[in-house]
Amino acid sequence: MKTAPARKGFRPGYISYIIVLGAGVMLTLLTLSAYRGAAVAQVVQSESQLRIDYADKEDAVLRAMVNIVPNRAIGAMQHRSNISGSARDSLRWQNIFSEALEQANGRSSISANLKTQLGVPSAITANRGDASFTNMNLAFDAIEPEPGYMSSGLNRSLGAGFPAPLETSNSTLAGNDAVYPIISNQKTYGNLALAEVGLSVADYPRMNIIPYPEIRFGYCAPGQPFVAKRNWWAFSMQLGENNMILNSFGRDGGQGGERDFIVSLYEIPSQLAISAEAFTELGSHADGTPWQNTSIQGGIYSTRAQVDSGMHLERIAGRRGLELADDVTIGDNALGGDPFAPGVREQFEVTNGVFMPVTLASEAGRAAFIPINRGSEYFDRFIHSAETNVLSPTSWNNYSVGALQCAMRLDVTGVKSATDITPTALRFEYFKGGTRQTMLFPLNASGAVPLPSGFTKVANENQSYTFTNVVDVAYGSNNRYYFRNGVTGTINFNNATFGDPDVGTLKGGYFRPSPPFELKLLHGTRPSIAIYPKRFPAFLQSLGADSTAVNHSLVVNVDYTVTGINNPVYKPNIPCTDNDYAVLMTECDDLTGFTKGFSLVTNLRLYIGDDFNVVPAVAPAGLSSPFYPPASLFAPEKRYGTEFDPYKVEVAGQIGHLKGDDGTAANPVHLLDFKMASETDAAAGNIDVNLRPITHPAELPPITMMNWLIVVEERRKMFYSGAGAN
Repeated sequence: MKTAPARKGFRPGYISYIIVLGAGVMLTLLTLSAYRGAAVAQVVQSESQLRIDYADKEDAVLRAMVNIVPNRAIGAMQHRSNISGSARDSLRWQNIFSEALEQANGRSSISANLKTQLGVPSAITANRGDASFTNMNLAFDAIEPEPGYMSSGLNRSLGAGFPAPLETSNSTLAGNDAVYPIISNQKTYGNLALAEVGLSVADYPRMNIIPYPEIRFGYCAPGQPFVAKRNWWAFSMQLGENNMILNSFGRDGGQGGERDFIVSLYEIPSQLAISAEAFTELGSHADGTPWQNTSIQGGIYSTRAQVDSGMHLERIAGRRGLELADDVTIGDNALGGDPFAPGVREQFEVTNGVFMPVTLASEAGRAAFIPINRGSEYFDRFIHSAETNVLSPTSWNNYSVGALQCAMRLDVTGVKSATDITPTALRFEYFKGGTRQTMLFPLNASGAVPLPSGFTKVANENQSYTFTNVVDVAYGSNNRYYFRNGVTGTINFNNATFGDPDVGTLKGGYFRPSPPFELKLLHGTRPSIAIYPKRFPAFLQSLGADSTAVNHSLVVNVDYTVTGINNPVYKPNIPCTDNDYAVLMTECDDLTGFTKGFSLVTNLRLYIGDDFNVVPAVAPAGLSSPFYPPASLFAPEKRYGTEFDPYKVEVAGQIGHLKGDDGTAANPVHLLDFKMASETDAAAGNIDVNLRPITHPAELPPITMMNWLIVVEERRKMFYSGAGAN
């Protein structure tokens, strides 16, 4: 039998359309809000990533500028740099910025060549950071409201947060400095820098004491006072401004504001205990004997160095590489391992709160250290052609070649014959009233010759004259004279004393001060030029020349450009040979007559035959006694002694080398390997060396090596509300 199932009961009810619609609207609004929030988050995330991308791109641009700026500064000092055309245009700041963008790959995220290599030449790149930068001034400009691309730190202060300005009276230089990176000796410290340099700008306008920048490269410790001049320029940068597009949320899609940067080029005269543009081995001689009786204070710089076992140094910096023996100690704190091993440097700096005192230039970030090394060209002024049409008032050769910077010049201008190169004539140049003067000196002249400049008549024929100082005398007339050099006392001007240079005419007697140089034979056979620095002050005074504050440096060269029969006919060799002339320096123990110091530059082998600069002078304000006149000697080779070898060699001050680095491990320079006059090596036990850094511009000699340090840094935000704010 079938039965019907019982029906289920349902309660009666109703549907509210208002509630349903309300719930739907609420859910829709919540969905829209979530979507809008997600969209905003996506925009914020994209903008954050874009800011990071721009920041990375800008950092790459700044790093590229570190390499470009010094090269363009050199270009502005070179021959024909002021000739209109592409060469001069490339030196402009806007083109420096453009090239920095190229080197940083700042115009595009991926190059066309790379797309082709990847097989997607027509790919679409959705990167709003790509831009042609046809209008460079949208991304780079001077500190507002100033027009142009760059603000020059010359002849005016830009306000808080900017370095001490330099000054110049050269209006052309002042105008060009905002257009090109100009380096010149005519840019000096003046009253605008009074509060920001360590010493009087009246006494030390060219180089002063300023703080070392806060960078890792340890030529000096960060913040340490050192001797330098800081050239600088300021600009604002915002790469996103070139393609600024406001989005629907009012954000600019760029970086949110320009940033100010300062490009600094520090001119740093070599001042460390050791400054070697070479591959050096520190701590031992070439025969493996360790250094003895050696004290080194302060830092050391070498292009590349191998530091031997047992050495302790306060600081060392290099450009290409440093290799330290396991037991070498640097500074006051333990290095904690190989300073170039991963993590060692970071741990040292965290533990000690200072940068590690072992550094390479590549670790400095937006900085580069450039030694100005002209090699063998530094010693020879005749190898260089004249420079004209130069943007900078200071040409590159005059800035970087020591031989061209010397105030006094002594040249061999004549020889006996093509086979006998014994000098027969010297030419001496010096400054008088700010103008260069020239004197000619015949050496061992045979026969009657014309009277050179500088002679004064003191007697007629058959008269005598008594000289209390050493002089050169001449006797004759009508461009026919006989000579006697280096005489004193009573001289009879007659035919019996001199011979008759001009028969049948009335003759006269003449004199001039005996020069502080002469022809001398080294070891009795080798013709050489002897110089006597201690005699120069009196000699210059007798000529009515400018004082030794101006005539403070001497270059001795061979003028191999002279044409004619009696000329040197050859260029001296580097390395020097026994067939070349030599320079013999004696009477050089007392240099106090040189009030600004003394420098000698020569492309010949230099023999130091006397104590050099061992008499103290009055110490300038700020320096303690004993103070010795600042002095420098530049020669391709040096020997100690002339006719005899000294028993001991003592050296104090600074040592440098210009050999350069060929990148190999062969033939490192051994800075303390000294040779004697006999060509034998000085015994290690007879070498006493006390090296220390220069800490005051009064210690700088007239001629010195120069280095450049280029640093790009951001102006801190705390100063933006001050002068020069955006």
